[in-house]
Amino acid sequence: MHALPALLRAGSAPARIARLARACTALVLLTASSALSANTVVQAWEFNQSASTSLAASANAVSGGSSWSGTISGVTQTGGGDLRLGYNSTSATHRFAALGPNSGGLYTTTAVFYNWRIFNGSNTGNTRPIVYLGYRNAASTSSSLVADLALTAVSGGVQLAVRDSASDFIHATLPSQLPGVLTLTFTVDKAVTPNTYTLAYSIANGGSGTFTGTLGATSSGRAITQLSLGVVGNFTGSSNTPHQLDRLQVAYGASAPPPPPPPPPGGIPPPPATRAAKPSDLVTFLTGNNAYSTRPTVGGPGILLMGGGAEVDSAFVNDAYPIANGGDIVVLRITGTSGYQSYLYNDIPALIPAALRATLQPDSVETLIVDTVAKANSAYVAETVTYANLIWIAGGDQSAYLNAWQGTALETALRNAYSRGAVIGGTSAGMAVNGEWIYDPDGVTAATSATAVANPYNSAMLFSSDFLDLPLGFDLINETHFANRDRMGRALAFMARLRQDGVPAITCVALDEGTSFFIPPSRNGVFRRQGTTGAGYILREGPDTQRVRVQPGQTLIYRNVLRTKLTTDGDAFHLDTGASNRTPTLLSVEGAPPANPY
Repeated sequence: MHALPALLRAGSAPARIARLARACTALVLLTASSALSANTVVQAWEFNQSASTSLAASANAVSGGSSWSGTISGVTQTGGGDLRLGYNSTSATHRFAALGPNSGGLYTTTAVFYNWRIFNGSNTGNTRPIVYLGYRNAASTSSSLVADLALTAVSGGVQLAVRDSASDFIHATLPSQLPGVLTLTFTVDKAVTPNTYTLAYSIANGGSGTFTGTLGATSSGRAITQLSLGVVGNFTGSSNTPHQLDRLQVAYGASAPPPPPPPPPGGIPPPPATRAAKPSDLVTFLTGNNAYSTRPTVGGPGILLMGGGAEVDSAFVNDAYPIANGGDIVVLRITGTSGYQSYLYNDIPALIPAALRATLQPDSVETLIVDTVAKANSAYVAETVTYANLIWIAGGDQSAYLNAWQGTALETALRNAYSRGAVIGGTSAGMAVNGEWIYDPDGVTAATSATAVANPYNSAMLFSSDFLDLPLGFDLINETHFANRDRMGRALAFMARLRQDGVPAITCVALDEGTSFFIPPSRNGVFRRQGTTGAGYILREGPDTQRVRVQPGQTLIYRNVLRTKLTTDGDAFHLDTGASNRTPTLLSVEGAPPANPY
């Protein structure tokens, strides 16, 4: 089974969740300046490239004889190339950089955050520190604090406060998911007694505010000699859920060199002229051009979900191929053959209007049979997937996919392709792994509606997360072969169980065989179907939803869940706002799967 928080284990006690999804590109840029500072410090970490990629010396330099006092404890580099900060139980890990004498008395720090997702779950009254950034009079956390910024996960979002040695001054609650770049500017004035501070924040496409205050006598009496950064990785009640960032840059002093130039779109360099060597045991099927296409994606990224059974031609024609824009297509499987080659290279292009056919004709279609971790870590697989404009995950066994692909170079490559604007999609098990939460009955008999409702904590109720974490798939758990296999009760039990265990929000996208749901960048999803039968269902909690009984060993009582049924090509559902051209109805579970829920 996969490394997961305890809450995902059958029979575990409800657990608290806090997460910063790594698929959102998270960038932190920190600059500190003090008038007449005797030294400048620049330190940068870049984690969204391959492990062998290093920064230019000018972007990763230390000058003036001062730097962080060692590395930040617990920083690890995952297979995804992400930075995990402060992975140190439940406490913050602090590191320090010396600041020189300052005759002017003003100390200013600016922090810029990009695209965070930080949730406290439903634990009202509990707080979870995220980041501390500020000033101390010694390279220690013991009796040294002058003042710092504190970002803390609370039930309503992320609390923004200023701390001194005696008090916390709470000023605002920021959103759990940023709509745009957040800029924080924090100034302490040591030239006046008692010391004063000014805090300003601004969120692109969001709010702003400016606050002032006075520090206490103890903090006012301490000189500023250090800039400190503290990050908490795990929170009380959770396991293996550190914060994850793609890039961190810290600079001190007016003469600090400028930040490095921005990376290429998505942080991905152009494709190499020569492909990586193919492992001798890797089975592949290629139709079209062997060299990588250089055609860009258009209007992506996107996620294309299909419920199993017959593929939905119109979804490829109208939703996926326009974004792929004639680039390379990759099919991922663990078992199977070349069945998708002709379908994607010949059959779908034949359905595209003649005026667009030449433009949208794929440069190539390549099927990769990636059935081991070693193959998933091969340079050939990672490179091929990274530069594909459409990646299609065939049906099969989602647990087998997770066992072979999670935490590998292939998983990183899928994220990289997504960051380039590619479409990631799949059918059946390939649809299941495109959600943030994945039903993962590894080694057990899969739950049915009857068994899931009879006991939502039974031994088959196993879930995985932390695979792909594509932003368009946030908060989703996907169900396939839906009405065909009578999975409504099971889907509702999945939702109730995850919400009961502290997941802050969950939406189930459930599709019958022969149907699709495409999620564009706006998250206003579009339904289509092959033929005249089959439907899609969007299940989510509403203001009247009640989790009356979600307990181990007891039947489920779960009332007033919103069910929106999609039946016609072009039916839409917005995953952020809940807006749809279809009117939802309410479903309830009263100890048994609901009767006639479709």
